Amino acid sequence: MKFFSLISNPLRTPLGLCRRIFRGKTFHAILEIGKLAAIIAVAVFLSQKYFFPPAQSSQGETLKGETFKEVREDFSPPKASTPDPNVKEILNLAALIRFITNEQISEGKALRYAGLIFHASKRYGVNPLEIIALIMAESRFKEGSINAKTGDYGLGQVNWVHWGKDLGLTHQDLLDPAINIYMTCHIFNYFGKDFGKYNRGHGVKSRAYVLNIKGILSSLNAFAQLNLEEVS
Repeated sequence: MKFFSLISNPLRTPLGLCRRIFRGKTFHAILEIGKLAAIIAVAVFLSQKYFFPPAQSSQGETLKGETFKEVREDFSPPKASTPDPNVKEILNLAALIRFITNEQISEGKALRYAGLIFHASKRYGVNPLEIIALIMAESRFKEGSINAKTGDYGLGQVNWVHWGKDLGLTHQDLLDPAINIYMTCHIFNYFGKDFGKYNRGHGVKSRAYVLNIKGILSSLNAFAQLNLEEVS
């Protein structure tokens, strides 16, 4: 409203202001010029904002595109993981466990034991077939086996007094297949991969124990060869 009144009033036009400047009213003229400049600036700003909006910058479009790309990646299906190169050997070990136990344990447990035996054997540099034979001789793959007389626990019949106690393991810990298989491989390696020393037996019983394990090993190798699978 003020903008139109300014135009209609000749004293507030630029020509009128110039006349007032020449009449010595410089201060008031400058004040009027400032008001006029402010009104013009506001008018230009409003016209650009509402009547001539600027085009979106290419940088904004790029950032927006990158944001959408990130969102698409977040919700896109996960990429297939790298195949485990050990899968075939673990499957072979699981088949051997099922064979030697006359399929008395489930496929799920056989696979779990096979995976644990594979990695623990690799950790201690022992033969996984020998560990399978050892566990078969000790507990017949019954993870809850306990010899109350000797204090041996779990799959590999690990002695709590000699091995578990000093490591802060409880009796229940030794019944955990992961801990027990790990300890079995550790002890077997500690005794120089000697079955007789692992058993801590003497005389005829010790020799019979070793013979039993050798028989189990032969059966495992025969089964592997029969199925034309190479098992390390």
